[in-house]
Amino acid sequence: MAIYHQSFGSTDNPELVLLHGWGMSSAIWQTLMSELTMSFYVTLIDLPGLGRSAGVDSVKRVEGTLSLDSIAEQVAAVVKQPAYWLGWSLGGLIATQIAVQYPEKVKGLITVASNPCFVQKTDWPSAMERGVYAQFKEAVAVNPEKALMRFAMLQVQGSEAAKPLLKQIKAVLAESQPTHLLETLTLLENDIRERLSQLRCPVLHIYGAADQLVPVCIVSAVAELSSELSSKFSPAHQIVCFESAGHLPFLSHPEAFMQSLLDFTRSAIIHG
Repeated sequence: MAIYHQSFGSTDNPELVLLHGWGMSSAIWQTLMSELTMSFYVTLIDLPGLGRSAGVDSVKRVEGTLSLDSIAEQVAAVVKQPAYWLGWSLGGLIATQIAVQYPEKVKGLITVASNPCFVQKTDWPSAMERGVYAQFKEAVAVNPEKALMRFAMLQVQGSEAAKPLLKQIKAVLAESQPTHLLETLTLLENDIRERLSQLRCPVLHIYGAADQLVPVCIVSAVAELSSELSSKFSPAHQIVCFESAGHLPFLSHPEAFMQSLLDFTRSAIIHG
């Protein structure tokens, strides 16, 4: 089974590749597609082991383990021309890795509710507590379906539109049959902060101030980190944070999200 991917819109528009988060599928973008295809040639990809790429042979391992590098290699192979890459949550990690490994394929990078280091470290408190992550990982191993429902609840917490968002998330999960939940979850243990210094494309980070999975303190942490990087490398990273948004700012604040995306890509074209 090959990695699921499908493209929509006019090839006259710049290409935008969308990468979803852990446990989900590209169906998460469905309500935005009519707006997105007005300005972009949109390519949807289901990450290996998840969604419609859940088949066992869709997951490439290196020495028996699933790695960020191998996932990036598989996903990047789908896109032949330079494109804008947008990754939500886990998808942000993968999109960033692709921008590092295959810079010729990336015009610009957008991460949404993502973290270059999802699990706390001594020098990186702006992340999920290590104990909380360990407990959730154990829950996924014991009862994947129950863990996914808990994860869905966490994604919508803090949002003003929590109930309709939860309904939407559950509908996406109902259509997805992930086969590699635990393996893909461990990808969040990667720390790619140093790899940000290797980026040579424009970068936009979008966050939700009420996100329960990526704490709002990430905004200042990434701002400080990107400031250090921009002193040596160009262009500087841009950061946008939506008030009253949780882990799904593209669904809870679609108009502001679209405007941020359009402003960023147009600026990238002008300065590119």
